[in-house]
Amino acid sequence: MITLLFSPLGRYIAIGGVLLVVLGGVYVKIKSDAVNEYQAKATSEALKRTQDAIAAGDAAAISPERLLESDGHRRD
Repeated sequence: MITLLFSPLGRYIAIGGVLLVVLGGVYVKIKSDAVNEYQAKATSEALKRTQDAIAAGDAAAISPERLLESDGHRRD
């Protein structure tokens, strides 16, 4: 196994493996950042809607479980 690593073919395989791991890490990091940005924007908009509803004197669902629900008024 060690002799394969020191052969020209082994070096190309090792370099390819390292490149695959690096590119995979970059992909995961970019995807994670995009998901976090989307969730932060959604939370920010939900908080803004809640604050606007409170400022307007409307009844607002301010429990954490219902924070990201839409503004539609429900009558249960």
